[in-house]
Amino acid sequence: MRKLLVVILIAITFSSCEYFLGGGITVEPKVYMVAIGIGYEHSADISRLKYTKSDMNALSAQIANLLEGKMDYEILTCSDEEDGLTLRRMTSGGERETLYVWENGIVDTKTLSMALDNSLSKAEDGDVMIFYYAGHGDDETGCLAYTYEYGTNKYETISVRDLYDDMLSRWKGRKLLLLDSCFSGNFIENGDLAPTHTYDEKGNLTVFNPIGSMELSWQMLKGKDNAKPDVYVISGASRDQMTYEGVDGIEHGLFTYALLRYLDYDTQMEEATYTTKFDGKYISVSDLYNGIIDNFPNQNYFKRSTPNTTPSRFDMILFDFR
Repeated sequence: MRKLLVVILIAITFSSCEYFLGGGITVEPKVYMVAIGIGYEHSADISRLKYTKSDMNALSAQIANLLEGKMDYEILTCSDEEDGLTLRRMTSGGERETLYVWENGIVDTKTLSMALDNSLSKAEDGDVMIFYYAGHGDDETGCLAYTYEYGTNKYETISVRDLYDDMLSRWKGRKLLLLDSCFSGNFIENGDLAPTHTYDEKGNLTVFNPIGSMELSWQMLKGKDNAKPDVYVISGASRDQMTYEGVDGIEHGLFTYALLRYLDYDTQMEEATYTTKFDGKYISVSDLYNGIIDNFPNQNYFKRSTPNTTPSRFDMILFDFR
């Protein structure tokens, strides 16, 4: 049994060195980002989240600074403002504009998709598309409670299939989901194959998934996982865990805080930086995931809210600064 595990580990080590670089790219890729942060303060009784909108703004600003002068970008932010659900756009060079305001706060996924089309339909196959969400994950399905009717308890959700089939499939590009919401592990396809630890709400180890790990490794050995994922996902929690904000005086969601720290956002001054940390390097999905793990601020909460990612021997480069 020990020898079998050694073989499996070797397979994982060598297979994970392969990178999907978007073969055939002849022009510099562009980065498109949709960042949604919902605080629910205009709802009648949906529990409010204090730091989701500031997290959205901090991450958008840091990625813009990271890419400025190096890669073209177009960032769309969507949040529940005083006047209504508001969609804004920020592009290379710092240009900013308001695109839409839904005054009652409610909008269905089809309408939202069409509003995003003006920017995202320009994406090409080699471009990078990042979808970030900070807000409630509905019940144990993980559906994203992205919009609600102001003054009521009515809200709309995006399900896994809504997001994959009705929204992401509309646009080209190499896609990554970053989800800072409860039960967001539900958005990871084939998540049962991931060799992850799972903890209960008390921080007790409930499952280390050796069967999933062995099955994934066996698929690698048989060469049956040659297809790269259509969408890579990094979730703030497993499919049965919650995410947390405001712990230990940290004015962020813990998942987003770790992500910001890795990207060199100044969490002391709460300022986006023009970092040189990644000069001459690239950032891939696995780099981002490992950076989140390394910068997670509270190990007790890490056990209760464990970031997960797409199980695959493939990786995808997001930002290339070489």
